[in-house]
Amino acid sequence: MALEQFDLNGQVAIVTGAGKGVGQGIARVLAEAGATVVGTARTEADIVATIADIEKVGGKGLALTADAMSRPDGERVVDTTIENFGHIDILVNNVGGSTYARFLDITDEDFRHTFDWCVTSAFIMSQLVAPHMIEAGHGAIVNISSGSARFGIRALTAYCTAKGGLEALTRAMAQELAPKIRVNAIALGSFATDGLQTSLDMLPGSLEKMKEATPLHRLGDVEDLGRLCVYLATPGCYATNSIFHVDGGIESNNSPLPIPDY
Repeated sequence: MALEQFDLNGQVAIVTGAGKGVGQGIARVLAEAGATVVGTARTEADIVATIADIEKVGGKGLALTADAMSRPDGERVVDTTIENFGHIDILVNNVGGSTYARFLDITDEDFRHTFDWCVTSAFIMSQLVAPHMIEAGHGAIVNISSGSARFGIRALTAYCTAKGGLEALTRAMAQELAPKIRVNAIALGSFATDGLQTSLDMLPGSLEKMKEATPLHRLGDVEDLGRLCVYLATPGCYATNSIFHVDGGIESNNSPLPIPDY
């Protein structure tokens, strides 16, 4: 009986940035739970591969190439989803990122771009999806944040600021869109993705240092996030206005990259 509550058959989920990494893991698990997944990414080959993998194991999905920071692209994604499936039940705002730059080297353009990448994208997609959820009388939005919002990380000032903004957006939307739409965020720690590996490759031995600085002594599994998203998407879920920390127990920044003092 309990496991039946996690059945997402008949629900339609949009997952942004689902071409690889965290978004890909979330998309796969939502599909395994029965949801039809509309995955978006800027790189066509990536998102086509994600949806092909979902369909290969019997899941249902649709691949769309789109930039979540673009309102016209977002409108096309939402319109296409409604045209194909008639409703939208779940939105996972996963896109986001930044480049390493020390505080005094961040340009205005880089700062604004990072904010748009992490926050404006979620605002646009949520605003476009919300009317359909309100009309249906239900919906779940999950924003993917980061422990960076709590701890701060050297050379990632723009990213830390943006993720803090995303969590503030989560709380504001949760209050305004209740009771029909529940809005939560998941603040990530260090997860095994190609993006993280690229950073760790800058310094040999940094993976071991990162694990040692994490109480669970391991990196996270992207599909674990998908399982939490399934819970947050279930109609009976009582959570809204919440930030869920899935980070292996860290209480401070666990980045092993040596950024010297000024």
